[in-house]
Amino acid sequence: MKKILAIVAALAVGLSALHAQKYGKTPEDSIKCLQNLSVYQEFFKQKNYADAYAAWKNVLELCPATSLNTYIRGNTILKQMIASTKDPALRTQYFDELMKLWDMRAQYYGRPGYCLGMKAQDMRSYAPKKLQDAMSLFDQALAYANEPDFVNILYFYFECKRDAYKAELISKDDLFAAYDKATTILEDIADQDPSNAEEANTMMNTISKMFEPYASCEDLVAMYTEKFEASKSDVEFLRKATKMLAIRGCTDSEIFFKLTDALYELHPTPESAYLMAQMCKKNEEFGRMGAFLKDEIIDSLPGDQQENAYLMLAEACLKLNHYGDGRRACNKALAINPNSGGAYLLLGMLYASGADACPGDGTPIAQRAPFWAAVDMFVKAKSVDPNVAEMADRLIGMYSPHFPSADDLFTYGLREGSKYEISCWFTHTTTIRVAK
Repeated sequence: MKKILAIVAALAVGLSALHAQKYGKTPEDSIKCLQNLSVYQEFFKQKNYADAYAAWKNVLELCPATSLNTYIRGNTILKQMIASTKDPALRTQYFDELMKLWDMRAQYYGRPGYCLGMKAQDMRSYAPKKLQDAMSLFDQALAYANEPDFVNILYFYFECKRDAYKAELISKDDLFAAYDKATTILEDIADQDPSNAEEANTMMNTISKMFEPYASCEDLVAMYTEKFEASKSDVEFLRKATKMLAIRGCTDSEIFFKLTDALYELHPTPESAYLMAQMCKKNEEFGRMGAFLKDEIIDSLPGDQQENAYLMLAEACLKLNHYGDGRRACNKALAINPNSGGAYLLLGMLYASGADACPGDGTPIAQRAPFWAAVDMFVKAKSVDPNVAEMADRLIGMYSPHFPSADDLFTYGLREGSKYEISCWFTHTTTIRVAK
């Protein structure tokens, strides 16, 4: 303690009145401020929060704008004081001081949204019965969502709403609205500042997982069915509703088709076109899918959807016997993801299904050669993507019996294991094999 007083005395002696006024309203206040600042900082370094408390409070009163650390360290001191006492009156006093500290921090150092949000979070932690008040603070904080580093506040906000729903303080509609609000703000953060996009998208996924137990398909379908007629001209409602249903895997429902149709009619974007293509696939309306999966549309989709869009297009072409267009779509998918097992499977099925459209010179060898190419694709599929190995093996077993026979090879002077060139609606170099 003597060391501390000696330091303080030295500071006080060397302090000019002009310099001192930076730390308080008067030179006298400034000297007291610096004395208490030195005392509380020394105790804080020792993690002696109880002895730091009184001097820190004096700093807060005498010179509240001296340093942001007054508020950062003060937060730690007050939480330690709350944790170290069992006296209800003292706990209430320290809690009230903690709440006031966030107000003062916003007053002197700005960022009111962050301060309101963290005040609400501390209220949840130290006064759980004040959940309604915490929700009100979080709602106020969202007015400042354009502040930097706001992402974590949105997590606390939705967590608070979830707890309020579990405590039956808000309805399920209110919880859905809170999820929508939090994720919409995160989308805006990601769009406005690409440097924050990864953090915002990670938080969206985290909040979505928290929301999942309360958003069954049954709940979502019932809610959007009820709201559809009144909101079917509201593009924002339609966009969010289709997105939510897609995220939760509720795309088989009738309301998803209605929402998607209405959204595309009002606002034809690449995203709504993609949803329309998904709807056509579910309804097996393959003839309509091409209109929604043109190259310029797919190229405007997010990267993770582009491959899937080309695979949907290739599947539609397979169903419609448009083999050349299907092959082109598969190659587009492979240009995006060279390890797309799905693209290689579809290529193989296109080669096998389009064998009749590839007669070559009319010999049995030429007519059956496309099955060699098909099996080549199935083998390639499982080599690049183990997830499709089971399907690839099934298709290999299905189409290998269509290979030419040993007699056919003998008749036309061909030898098993030799190379063979296929040239028709597709070109491919393969290896001669016999049916097993």
